[in-house]
Amino acid sequence: MKKTKFAAILSLGMVPALFWSSESSAIPSWARKYNVSCYMCHSGFPQRNAVGEAFQANGFRFAGATEEALTKQKNIKIGNDEWKKSPNAPFTGSFPQFDPLSMTLGGNLINYTAPQTNRTTGASTGKVFNWTAPNTVSMFYGGSLGDNITFFGQIGGIGAASTAVSSNAKVVLMLSPGFNFSMGTNFSASGWNGSGAGGVVNVSNLLPAPNNYAELQFTRGETAGYSIVGGASVGAPPLTATAANEINDMVYLRAKAKLLGAGMLSGANGTLGNSYNGLDNQVTVGLGLSSAKKNIFTGNYVGETFIWGGDVQGVYNNALVGLAASRDQDLNLTNVRGDAGYFIYPWLFAKISYNNIAAHTTANALSGLNFRQPTITPSVVAWVAPNVSVTATYTTYTKGWKESAAVGTTLANNLSNQNTFRLAFSAGF
Repeated sequence: MKKTKFAAILSLGMVPALFWSSESSAIPSWARKYNVSCYMCHSGFPQRNAVGEAFQANGFRFAGATEEALTKQKNIKIGNDEWKKSPNAPFTGSFPQFDPLSMTLGGNLINYTAPQTNRTTGASTGKVFNWTAPNTVSMFYGGSLGDNITFFGQIGGIGAASTAVSSNAKVVLMLSPGFNFSMGTNFSASGWNGSGAGGVVNVSNLLPAPNNYAELQFTRGETAGYSIVGGASVGAPPLTATAANEINDMVYLRAKAKLLGAGMLSGANGTLGNSYNGLDNQVTVGLGLSSAKKNIFTGNYVGETFIWGGDVQGVYNNALVGLAASRDQDLNLTNVRGDAGYFIYPWLFAKISYNNIAAHTTANALSGLNFRQPTITPSVVAWVAPNVSVTATYTTYTKGWKESAAVGTTLANNLSNQNTFRLAFSAGF
């Protein structure tokens, strides 16, 4: 990235910071390090703008002399330059002098689940309508070690009765600008840009996510450009992995090409679209595949061993669209998701999503059955303060009744689907 491009970019750093998200590896530690707003790298969480794309592709730091120029809180050095001249001296290094910790508080303020009707008996049960105070805390940490190593992680689920406390971390070694080696238990670069508030779907949302992985990422492009991520993953997180798990339980590959828009390594922010929130007019296409040994994939991918897919994303001014599809070779199931979003204001983002996912169980997968429950989900997120967001989400099923295999003499498709509404809160510092 060129220094001259960051004169204008730094002016965006005066815009108030947004909340942060583990999905996008965005934590306040980076804002503290460079003394800038989260808007410098994000157009609306968790979507990264061109600066954020280049920052991530360079191992969560800026390339070359730009890193030194933008860093406001320098690392504490271990050793001195004289050590580098002697083979008998220890290696030099550094660690963050800025506070590497940050926290978020969140939860669902309002929960509503429509009652479920049994069309055989006429009984209606399962309605939920309540509210709760924000009760889930996540702690994030991150920083740089020396000139090439970056670390960050999350301890999440603290305080939530129904959620176990989890811990995830990632370490990135920048081999050269745009070329990184990473190991971690979450935050894989294969996830591309976020698909939550402020973002739209990509193919990684329809492929199994790696955990306990090692991967390489290679990115190029001062104009447009491409990025390739490939890696291998143990089939279970560290605390639940067994002797049967191996480093090649799962292998995966993602590739993305930016046909129009600012270069992936350019850091040219908002120059081709909306300069306020950093959105660039662009078109990108992506491909992905995941391959695993038998019985490694779980959830909606149970019974499958090879899944591939693709996506296309487009941005024009304040509008974003995304379409992704995937298919597996074992059960021949096709999954589709489409998103369309619009920034009404820089602090207000509306989106509608369509999901058509083959939500099969283990028994259904083994019998080759394919049961779908498509949903349409409108949502609105408002950043009501620089570090506080409120998100309203309504999920409605396009089919009134469940479709499932016969269980004994009772058909589960006698039960109606249950639409849901959630009003979620998030605040961070």
